Amino acid sequence: MKILRFERNNEAVAWAKRVIGIEGMTGDVTTVSLVDDKDEFLAVTVFSAHTGTNIDMHIAARPRSNWFSRRFFKASFELPFLVLQVPRVTGLIRAENSDAQRFVSRLGFQYEGRMRKAFPDGGDLTLYSLLREEYLKHPLNKNKIIQKVVDS
Repeated sequence: MKILRFERNNEAVAWAKRVIGIEGMTGDVTTVSLVDDKDEFLAVTVFSAHTGTNIDMHIAARPRSNWFSRRFFKASFELPFLVLQVPRVTGLIRAENSDAQRFVSRLGFQYEGRMRKAFPDGGDLTLYSLLREEYLKHPLNKNKIIQKVVDS
């Protein structure tokens, strides 16, 4: 069974950093987690650097786990677009992570550019974005999950 969690932020961020291999999640962070029936992380979406008009999004997933679900997708995008009301989400991905770049492209993110030598090890960073209006038209966008949690 897969269960959505909206707590355990510090633990979720630490887990996501280990999986993704980056340290750059800054400022106040919020997470949406998907856990298994043993309460172990399958996937975590970390939101950081919220400016009011943008929020950075990092998705980490346990390798070879069947983690992706409509509920996790919805929760991960309703938080920034419907609860926080930001007009855009920015995905920051190491340039050599072509699997992650293909994944976010399939989710509807648009490639915006490359930051050369953005990491301490000299690695490059690619930038992707998804706008609120693009999310609202996305085929996976049905039913509101987070709003039920926020309203309760």
